[in-house]
Amino acid sequence: MEASSLRYQHARSPASVVATAAAFPPYTTPALTANLVCRVSLALIANLVCLVPLRLLYRNGELAAVVFILNVEIKNLETIINALLWRNDDIMSWWAGYGWCDFDSYIHNISIGLFVTCLLAIMRNLAQQVGLMRANMLSMRERRRRNLIQALIIFPFPVLQLALTWPLTAQRYLVGTLMGCNWIPHPSWPFLVFFVLPPPIFAMITTGYAILVYKRFREVHKTTETALCSNRVAQQRSQRARRRLYLMVISILIPFLPIVVALSVLNILEMHGLKPYSYDQVHNHASPMAWNTIIFFSSGQISWTYMNNCYIPIATAIPIFVFFGLTKDAINHYRQVLLFLGFGAILSSLHNEYDPDRSVSTSGSSFGSDRLRTLTSMPSKVETTVSSDPSSRSMSLGIESPLTSGPRRPGSHFSAEMGQTTRRTRLPGSNPFLFRTRYNLTVPDFLQRWLRGKGGQQDVENGSYLGPVRSISPLTKAYTEPGLSEANIQTTVWCGDEEEPGPSQSLHFARKAVPGTVQIQTAVSRKTETITN
Repeated sequence: MEASSLRYQHARSPASVVATAAAFPPYTTPALTANLVCRVSLALIANLVCLVPLRLLYRNGELAAVVFILNVEIKNLETIINALLWRNDDIMSWWAGYGWCDFDSYIHNISIGLFVTCLLAIMRNLAQQVGLMRANMLSMRERRRRNLIQALIIFPFPVLQLALTWPLTAQRYLVGTLMGCNWIPHPSWPFLVFFVLPPPIFAMITTGYAILVYKRFREVHKTTETALCSNRVAQQRSQRARRRLYLMVISILIPFLPIVVALSVLNILEMHGLKPYSYDQVHNHASPMAWNTIIFFSSGQISWTYMNNCYIPIATAIPIFVFFGLTKDAINHYRQVLLFLGFGAILSSLHNEYDPDRSVSTSGSSFGSDRLRTLTSMPSKVETTVSSDPSSRSMSLGIESPLTSGPRRPGSHFSAEMGQTTRRTRLPGSNPFLFRTRYNLTVPDFLQRWLRGKGGQQDVENGSYLGPVRSISPLTKAYTEPGLSEANIQTTVWCGDEEEPGPSQSLHFARKAVPGTVQIQTAVSRKTETITN
């Protein structure tokens, strides 16, 4: 800050208010107005976007992250209040800040200490979580122990700074345009040791933990990469976690560490050398002005660094929102707020719950069904013919059995012909078959006619209505589920070595026996018949 000749504006016992320069109209400029609008609006937006992450982290019991966000919110609130109270250079109309500025000096000092210690606790906890080889959550005892360790990391240093604020205050306080209240420390060794040097030391330790986090995550990713390739949902989650950790490490390495080091260097330069400390000399024999003097500075006397350092906590809301405000729970919380405000009538998609794994799981299911259809087209593996009606399934399983012996008749498939009775009854909507599937594969009519004309055999027809199911062979066994009163299930199983069954009235099979195969046919009917062997 630039100093000029002092001019007493007015004096109030026991405090004196001093302006360092005379103020002349105009008292504001377009640049000053733009700065006022930007810092107030951006600080307000930053506090709003931090509310949802704060609530979610509080519910999850994350002490370090909750204290960090609360500290950022308080600093942004302080920026808004100071900018609105001293928004122009009209020094003659300024409020002297009694009470508020006395309290603001303590808020300022403790917030600087909490900023660096909370980040250290967050990165240390994250490094431990990445290196922790366990799947279950922490117990209540372990959570208390974790919070106790985080509290021992977070609070001792800010409390020490808070205790040293009064002894190291060289002047009561300073008031400047837009920046408002400002603490004036005494340039002695306690200020250098307890206020200037610790922040870069904490920042370097935090940077080391950030690098360790990413290194451990890469090791875990290499170990589980093969297993994650078979699960697309887990793979997508791993990629999102990797991006988030990468951005967190970059935000620590690039903005945080250089800014903290630069501010410490500027504080050392502003000291203009160390002075010996004496409490009596600082508080009772201050010069050239009494300790109880309040100093006013206009915008032209404030350097750019001191004027705009309030944007650091405002910019801190960006990584908070990116890392903690774009999770699944956070986005669903935003959706509920928008629905409460009535935006659901405009955006119908707000009624659907957000799930980043939904599209991945859907595509994964489609991929799996494609593979299933490919396998069923292979006679040597599994052959399935499914009608459009979910109540009827015909399946041929080509299972090689080394335990069976004896002659086997060659063959590949079997075909089932479903005959319809004169009385048609609608089947129930749900499919009680144990091996039911959501995919109903139908054969077009023109392709059925072409296959009939070429092969001379009739394929499975699309039957939405079935009559009573009769026994096929005396060698087969029929099972009727007793729990169904209206619709009954009959499953027929035979081996490829059995004799050819006789014809049936409503269902007859034309099959070729396959050596070592087990063949299953299941149908549903409205009637239950007594089946005799």
